[in-house]
Parts: sequence; structure tokens; C-alpha cells
Amino acid sequence: MARNHDEEGAGMFGSKKSPEEKAAAARQRQITAAAAAAGVTVISGKVRMPNQQAIPIEGARVTIEAGETARKRITATRVALIGVFAIWAKKDMSQLFITIEHKEGIVLVPVPARKEAQARIFATMVNGEATGITKTEATPE
Repeated sequence: MARNHDEEGAGMFGSKKSPEEKAAAARQRQITAAAAAAGVTVISGKVRMPNQQAIPIEGARVTIEAGETARKRITATRVALIGVFAIWAKKDMSQLFITIEHKEGIVLVPVPARKEAQARIFATMVNGEATGITKTEATPE
């Protein structure tokens, strides 16, 4: 017996996605995998970290900073947004911080420096450009 699917293609087989939709889905899968390798959780297109607001990855800006620089950049607003993670952003060169900024909020993810390559790949995929690590110089906001 043949099954009828709605126009949006519910189900695994027979879904009618445009090439653009397929490309977007593939990109989302790649970003999710790169995020996981860097220690960032992306579920259903949103960055989800414990005790932090979930924010969309699409349209976000990702920066990677060494511990000291992240500490210098944290403002009162960021402390309010990221809470306890603000305390972790102290001088610790074995620690990097991935900052994910979106108009809906900010997520700060501490990662070991050994995951620098994975963090750069994730940032490059989200930003669409190569991303280095900001060292000890403060960056203007």
C-alpha cells in the first residue's frame, strides 16, 4: 500500500528538498561535528551549554581567545550573561575560550589549549573565514 506524504516530505524516503536545502543541511551537520570536536554542543541549530542560554549558531560570530584576553574582554554585561564562566576567564595559557556571540546572547566555552585546531576549524566554518587566536592584546568592542 502506498503512503501519502505531505508536501514538506515527512519521512526519510521521498522527501523533496531543494539543492539549497540539502546544502544547508549538510553545512549544519559539518558545523555540528566541528563544534563537538572543539567541545561545543550544537543541537537543532543552537549552541547549548550548561547554565547558559541557548543561542542559534546561524548568524553567530565565533572568536577564540587565550585566557588572559578573554578576561580583559569580559564586561559587566558579559558577566551578567555568562555568570560563573566569567570567573574561569583568568590568566591560564593552557585554556582557550570560544566566545559565540549572537544578537540573542553570548555563550562562553572554556576549552583546553590542545583543542586549538578543532576550535579554529569550528570558528572558520561558522564565520566563513580563517580565525586565529587573539593573544594578550585587548580587542576593541
